[in-house]
Amino acid sequence: MIVRGIKQRLPLFSKSQQRIRETNLRDTKGTLMELNISNGRKWLAFIALALSSMCTLGDMVINPIAAALFEVFAGQSEALINFSITGPALVGLPFGVLAGVLCDRIDKKIVMVTGFAIFVVSACFGGVDNLPLFVTLRCFATGVGWGITNTAALSILAVMYADEAEHGKFVGWYNMVMSIMGALMAFVAGILAVGGWQHAFWTYYISIPVLVMLIIFLPSMRPTSHSSNSKEKESGAADAGWWKALVPLTIQVFFVALGFFVSLYMIALYVTDAGIGDEAFIGVLSSISTIATAIASAVFGALYAKFKNAVYLPGLFVMGACYLVMSFFPSQITAVVCIALLGLMWPTYFCYFYARCTELVPASKAGTATSIVALSDGLAATACSYLLTGSMSIMGVDAVGAWIIPGVILLATGIISAIAFLASRKKSS
Repeated sequence: MIVRGIKQRLPLFSKSQQRIRETNLRDTKGTLMELNISNGRKWLAFIALALSSMCTLGDMVINPIAAALFEVFAGQSEALINFSITGPALVGLPFGVLAGVLCDRIDKKIVMVTGFAIFVVSACFGGVDNLPLFVTLRCFATGVGWGITNTAALSILAVMYADEAEHGKFVGWYNMVMSIMGALMAFVAGILAVGGWQHAFWTYYISIPVLVMLIIFLPSMRPTSHSSNSKEKESGAADAGWWKALVPLTIQVFFVALGFFVSLYMIALYVTDAGIGDEAFIGVLSSISTIATAIASAVFGALYAKFKNAVYLPGLFVMGACYLVMSFFPSQITAVVCIALLGLMWPTYFCYFYARCTELVPASKAGTATSIVALSDGLAATACSYLLTGSMSIMGVDAVGAWIIPGVILLATGIISAIAFLASRKKSS
C-alpha cells in the first residue's frame, strides 16, 4: 500500500494508470513475452539493474587490503590466501552458465534476485578472520553471486530493450555504471580499511537497498502462452543449430578479452618493470582507465546505432597499437595516453559482444548465449596473467617486452575480424 501511494504521488509515475504494453520476442521459451509496466517503473528497474553491477566489479574492494591479508593470515596457506583474491572469478564461471540456462526456463527475476541475495549475504559478512571461512564467503560473494547476477542482468536487459539500438544504448549505460561503482567501491574501501582491514567490507552494505530495489521494481518475466517464431525466422538461427551462429563471436570474445585484460590486471607489473612509477601512479592509471571506460560506455549506444556490427573493429587495432607503443616506448606519458585509449576501447567490445550475442540466437536461447559469452570473457580474464608470465619466461623478457604479445593478438584478431566482416557484407549484398 505504501509503495502504491508513493507511485501515485510522484510525477515519475504520472502515467502509471496508463499501462504501456510492450511485446518482446526475447523471452524464455521462444514465445512472446509481454511486459505490462509503466515507463517510470521501467526506468527504476534499469536503475536497480545498473546498481547491481557492483557485483561484477565489487571484487575491487579486496584490492586495498590484499597485502594485509598475508599479515592477517600469516603462517597459513599462501595458496589459499591467493585463491581468496583470484579464485572467485574462476568459481563464478560455471554458475554464470547455470544462470543463463535458468533464465531461458524460469522467471528471470527469480534468478536475478537469488543471485544478488547470495552476493549481499556473503559479501556483507565476508570480513571474518578464519581463513577457510573467509575463502568460502569470498567465493560465494564475488564468485557464485557475481556469476549468477551478471548473466541474469544482461539477459533481463535483452528482454526489457528488444530494439537493437535501444538495447545497445542501455548495455552501454549498464557498463558505465559498473565502471563508476567499481571505482567508488575501491575508493571507499581504501578509506575504511585505514581503520582495519575488516572495515573494507562495510562497503558492501550499499548492496542491501539495491536488493530491495530489485525485489520491488524488477518486473516478473515469465513466458506467456502466446507462441511466435518470427524472431527465429528473422535471425535465421534455428533452434537445432543456434550455437553455430554463436561460435565465431565466442572465439572473438576470448581473444579480444585475453588481450585487453592484460592492461587491467597486469598494469602494476608493467609499471614496476618499466621503472616509471610507484603504487600511487598505478592507482592513477587505474582511475584513468575507469573514467575513460565510463565515458565510452555512455556514448556506446549512439555509436552502435550508427555503425552496427562494425563498431568494435577500430578498437581492436587501437588496443593492439597501444600495447606495442607501451612495449617499445615505455614512459609515464605513454602509459597515461595508452591506458586512457584502452579504457575508451573496452566498451566497444564488451558492450557490443553482449548486445550482439542475443541477436544471433533464437529468443529461447538468449540467456544461454549471454552466459556463454560471459564464460569466454571470464576464461580470458583468468588466462591473461598466465599469458603474460608465460611469455616473459619463454621470451626471456620482463613485462614491458612481453606486452608485445597481447598487442600482436589484438592486431591479428582485428585483421581476421575485419576480413570476416567484409566477407559477410559482400555475401549479404
